[in-house]
Amino acid sequence: MAACKEQLAASRLSLNGIRALQAVAQQEHYPLGRALQRWLSCRLVERLKMCPPSELNKARGSASQAESRTKVTLTIDMVTDKGALDELVQMQSLAYDVPATSSRGKALRTVQFHSPDLLLQALGMAAPLRNWCLSRRFARKDGSTPARVLLEWLCDDQGSTWYVLRRHPTGELVDVAVREDEVFDPLCHAYAHPLVRKTIPVASLLRLMPACPASLRWCPAGVTGILAFDERHTCGKLTLTLPCCVVELATNEVLGLVEAAVDGPVEGAPDSGVSGVVRGGQ
Repeated sequence: MAACKEQLAASRLSLNGIRALQAVAQQEHYPLGRALQRWLSCRLVERLKMCPPSELNKARGSASQAESRTKVTLTIDMVTDKGALDELVQMQSLAYDVPATSSRGKALRTVQFHSPDLLLQALGMAAPLRNWCLSRRFARKDGSTPARVLLEWLCDDQGSTWYVLRRHPTGELVDVAVREDEVFDPLCHAYAHPLVRKTIPVASLLRLMPACPASLRWCPAGVTGILAFDERHTCGKLTLTLPCCVVELATNEVLGLVEAAVDGPVEGAPDSGVSGVVRGGQ
């Protein structure tokens, strides 16, 4: 009996050792993907730390024009080989879109995300850091306190600003927030009407992009064919894209909107029962 116990203990030690080696091997299984993940995370945090330039002095007309209208996305470019993106995709259990081809015949690789938060998760960011990235308030020397939020938005023909909080996985509905009008009271430093959250059909927002502009997109370099490298080591440009909006006025209301959108769906909206899904986009 004693001999059997010793053999069992030895077997358990051997098994634990094998598991430890397997864990180390798993950590080193995607070295390029992990390096790419860390590099993109660092670059993104560096960009988001920078205070956006003031748009108020460029605004003309209604207060809604005091928000950044020139850019709807934030992009980060880097040069990397296709193998690094392949490893990141495998490591995070993502999926490429159906292979697309540009006008010049270059094979593109795109990973489309339902929301900015899902892209940040793919970069390995913990929840506190993701929240820091999704919404930030700044303080300028002139006393203004703008906010940058990683949120889709659009402006309709009447000048109203629509904030896109969540796209439903069915692709037919979208959770949004909008004001009755964009009248701003400079004395109270507040809009006449608050933002109202609601769920509407996607078709009713004519200027809404076909898919959320949160993606990783890789395009091979122009000399790839001449160099004849192995496909895995093909060099190209990788672009990280996130929706972005800079808010100059009534920032508390918009920041609260983003926090509520991250915490849960719109009250009274149908529950999709699906979260964290990465799909192919346009």
